[in-house]
Amino acid sequence: MSKLIKTKNGNTIVLRNPAEKAKRFARQMKAGCVRETGEKLTSEQMAFRAGYLSARSDNAKAFKSQNKKIKKTTKTKSKRK
Repeated sequence: MSKLIKTKNGNTIVLRNPAEKAKRFARQMKAGCVRETGEKLTSEQMAFRAGYLSARSDNAKAFKSQNKKIKKTTKTKSKRK
């Protein structure tokens, strides 16, 4: 869930959780522009968003792989007893 934060100089910023941020980046990349302002994404902005989404998917794959390894070791330990 996103939170609105007011900074010391009076600006309001939005802090999003990683899932919301990834959804927003994917939507912006698909449309090619930022919905709120209507301006087109530059190649650097597209690259940043693509990198963010790629890193999230890499971390998810690593997490799933690690969980499979843990489940296998716990199953073999319980069978030994």
